Amino acid sequence: MDNIYPLDNNKVLKFPLGPGEDSTMRVKCETCGHKANINSRNEIDPKVVDLYCTCTNPDCGHYFVAKLTYSHSIAPSRFQVKQTAVDYLRSLPPAEQQALLQQARQAS
Repeated sequence: MDNIYPLDNNKVLKFPLGPGEDSTMRVKCETCGHKANINSRNEIDPKVVDLYCTCTNPDCGHYFVAKLTYSHSIAPSRFQVKQTAVDYLRSLPPAEQQALLQQARQAS
């Protein structure tokens, strides 16, 4: 869904933009195409959130729910990288584990 923007803790996020630009993050009204305010959210699952929205176009007045879902990672978390390395090391035979650990000690 390319018309959904990220949220944080039930608040519409703000970020600096150019002079005179609105920094409120919004979704696009599917009825008229204008920006819509995100009024509240309901977490369905840690990776799925319903966003309750109101169109800012007074002639439209559309109230709707948009769904924000987690898609995929572009770069893994530093927490995941460490665990992945440990899991990989444990999957190797003991001789290969020792060889990799020895290389790591020499590299530092």
